[in-house]
Amino acid sequence: MILEAPHKDLFVASEAPGGILTDVFAENLPLNILIAEDDFINQKLIENILHRLGYRTDTVSNGIQVLNSLTKKVYNVILMDVRMPEMGGFEATQVIRQMEIEQPYIIAMTANAMSSDREECLNIGMNDYVAKPMRIAEIIKTLINASTYFTEKNKILIN
Repeated sequence: MILEAPHKDLFVASEAPGGILTDVFAENLPLNILIAEDDFINQKLIENILHRLGYRTDTVSNGIQVLNSLTKKVYNVILMDVRMPEMGGFEATQVIRQMEIEQPYIIAMTANAMSSDREECLNIGMNDYVAKPMRIAEIIKTLINASTYFTEKNKILIN
């Protein structure tokens, strides 16, 4: 597997044939990540990708659990499934945006891949969007976007 991305050297071992993911990525872009996904197979897939990039993640299966997790730990990034039982990603995002916490970068995860779906996610308050089935390069791109978001936010706070 060869990944093409602007920061390729951060996550691909150059000496490995085919480009093997490495934990150097998380060292260079440290993020606390919460995965909100109700499907067990998708949970394991996302966890595996992020662990191979060097991240330790927490995983929950609905929006209520997301909100409870945010009261216990600060997360920079939430990978948020749009459709979950009890409370979906849209409703959870709206509640999060009203909370007086350090606001996480919320990445929508959905099987709906229409441009209107992307716009709906962004309009509801999510920062980014990945379509299922997810590709490694797309996840990496959104994590780079999240890191850039926090870097720019910190520059504004310092000035």
